[in-house]
Amino acid sequence: MPMFPETWMDELLQKTDLASLVSEYVPLSQKSGRLWGCCPFHNEKTPSFSVQPDKQMYYCFGCHAGGGAIQFVREIERLSFVDAVKFLAQRAGMELPDEVDDDRLRRERAHKERLYAACKEAALFYHRQLLSPGGKQAQAYLAKRGVDGKLATRFGLGFALETWDGLTNYLAGKGYTNDELIDAGLAIRGKRKNGCYDAYRNRVIFPIIATSGRVIGFGARTMKKDEQPKYINTGDTPIYNKRSNLYALNMQKGKHPGDLVMVEGYMDVISLHACGIDNAVASLGTALTQQQARLMKRYVERVYISYDGDAAGQNATLRGLDILAAEGLEVKVISIPGNMDPDDYVRRNGKAAFLKLKDDANTLNGFKLSHLATQFDLLTADGREGYAKRACAFVGGLEPVERERYIPVIARNAGVSLDAVEAQCGLAKPVETNNTAKNRNTRNKIREAKVTEPDRIEQTLLTCMQASRENTTYAAERMAEAGVTFSQEGFAGYADALLVAYSTSETPDMARLLAELPEQQAEAAAMAMTADPLEGEAASVIDDCVEKLRYKQIDARLKELADKMSAGEGDRTVLLREHAELMKKLKEFK
Repeated sequence: MPMFPETWMDELLQKTDLASLVSEYVPLSQKSGRLWGCCPFHNEKTPSFSVQPDKQMYYCFGCHAGGGAIQFVREIERLSFVDAVKFLAQRAGMELPDEVDDDRLRRERAHKERLYAACKEAALFYHRQLLSPGGKQAQAYLAKRGVDGKLATRFGLGFALETWDGLTNYLAGKGYTNDELIDAGLAIRGKRKNGCYDAYRNRVIFPIIATSGRVIGFGARTMKKDEQPKYINTGDTPIYNKRSNLYALNMQKGKHPGDLVMVEGYMDVISLHACGIDNAVASLGTALTQQQARLMKRYVERVYISYDGDAAGQNATLRGLDILAAEGLEVKVISIPGNMDPDDYVRRNGKAAFLKLKDDANTLNGFKLSHLATQFDLLTADGREGYAKRACAFVGGLEPVERERYIPVIARNAGVSLDAVEAQCGLAKPVETNNTAKNRNTRNKIREAKVTEPDRIEQTLLTCMQASRENTTYAAERMAEAGVTFSQEGFAGYADALLVAYSTSETPDMARLLAELPEQQAEAAAMAMTADPLEGEAASVIDDCVEKLRYKQIDARLKELADKMSAGEGDRTVLLREHAELMKKLKEFK
């Protein structure tokens, strides 16, 4: 495992509050001196995942996942140790040690900071233009769309005047170069040498804000009915990638929404927020991506897709469903009647009507089946037959319970008997691609499959050891005398790490020790740290644990010998002699 300088790691851990980090992924609530939430690493309904802020440690009593900030990031983001450290360093605004002396990387970081600053200045400039007398046309347009001044300020909306150099001249006066404005996506290079002009003119501006709170890009909408393109969006820049961000997700920071409503456009988001549905987000001029799905997974377990009701919107919904489900998200589809978009629908019908549509939302496979019906003419016999065969092929690949749910739907749409549909579904082989939900939470299932209940004696012994240098030394000596070891690899590794740590320091830095432990050892450490305070003198508890481990080890060896003799393995005389000797030792315990 790569080593980072101790002083640098200490600073990183000091700047990383575990409770704040975990809260970005899991809603936590206070109880009995700890923070509790549902474990993000296995499926559960009753919270068994705990965070102890004073120890900067987490532990799940259900699946036994545990560790510190680095282990949490490694598992939830699926990162290596180095990448997890980089993730936390970026989050804390720290440069990596190998970057500090690297001139090129240092220049790149400084350049990005200039781009962030330029985008912030641009957002403020556009917002002032909207509120100025020159922004009356944009104010009237937004008012017509149901956006008042308060809402415009809430989303930081702005207006680009119909000039070629309004923004570029303003930012040049602030000291920004043409190259910086071009790199930030705020300007376009002109034909003249080193010249450039504003990227947006006579358009309403929607700033795109990352979850970090920084302005990273812009969307610009025309106010003219027939002008194309309707939207112009910032392209990829050193600080912005549309595939890895979501519009208005920054507004969920610090909140714990039960779900997210995924829509297509900026105005859809704003209109939903305006009527009190403040968990709406939108993709950024691109089809839903895996990166965006993973971003949403940090916040919620369920996503509702509410795209436009036209053909393009429905096709986009189909593409998005499997992407979301593949990341372990529960997916439902809100169908807007009359081919309306969410913006028009909610402004016309209000919050209650939209929430009713949400309550009636279709499941992932239910939507796919409904969409399939639109591809056939169900008024003709050939159309009904074609639909029935395709629908049965699809439903036949689902789980039996879900299959039973949709068979009556097919029968009703196709005008055939339930028996015929059941028989047709039986001809279909299970199709893995049809059943995206089957692959949900694969990582959780892997974890659940490998979890074994920890040995309580070993756990108690480990808890004693980590309490002090004297306890660690005494426990190691007693275990060596008794000839016993920890049976679980993680426990043994953490015990060795404690011995090394206490050999170099009277009171080692447990936070740093925890940060550098492999997964199994970190889980063992978290388990020991979570245990209840010991009752009785430490030396006495250690003696008792060692004797119990010795008894268990002898008992396990006796069973092993009995199995060998029953199977006729080995020299029976030798096996019987060892068996008799161990029985004598076992009687001493009794």
